[in-house]
Amino acid sequence: MPAPAKNRRGLETRERVLEVTRELIGTHGYAEVTLDQISAAASVAKSSLLWHFGSKEMLLAEAATSMFREFGQELGLEPHAGKTPAQRLENVFDEVAAYFAANPEAKGVVLALLFSGSVPASVREEIRRSWDAHVQALAEALSEPGQPLPAAMARLMVATIHGCYCHWYASDRSEPMASFLAPARELFSGWLRGREPHEAEGKAGSTRRRSSR
Repeated sequence: MPAPAKNRRGLETRERVLEVTRELIGTHGYAEVTLDQISAAASVAKSSLLWHFGSKEMLLAEAATSMFREFGQELGLEPHAGKTPAQRLENVFDEVAAYFAANPEAKGVVLALLFSGSVPASVREEIRRSWDAHVQALAEALSEPGQPLPAAMARLMVATIHGCYCHWYASDRSEPMASFLAPARELFSGWLRGREPHEAEGKAGSTRRRSSR
């Protein structure tokens, strides 16, 4: 049984290091974070950091992309049985608001990495792939059989959520995140609720035109 215990400790160490690294990036910025800072804050030797992650750049990239994975898990993007796409989107906005309220620095770290000129191209590319994965997950969650959510609309939803987050974070955050998301929530939920009847009407009209010929 010693091997599983050792593996568990290794995973716990990785998670602690990633959490500390995210906090340091948020406080000091990507370019200013050093392995010495991470080692001291996480109480992990530099040699262990390099053993787990290979390099400082890969550690910082993992810290950024781990937030995307965590964010995706918190969103609960798996389709909910018996719920319409509009109802699922309501759930998504509830979970987005709860996640950002509990982790106010999370998206800021990722955006700081994305816009920093000193970030290696490999890190930027990994962030892009993670972002695209969120768009795809959202499109899948809000699609119905024979009625997929357009990828362009999923991108717009994700971009709007990020914009609402930036506006909320730039304010004094005295208002809940849900208040900043409310207009987008109403807009997109209304669009999804109105989508099916309009498409059904269009199909019915097409059928009538064919039958009258």
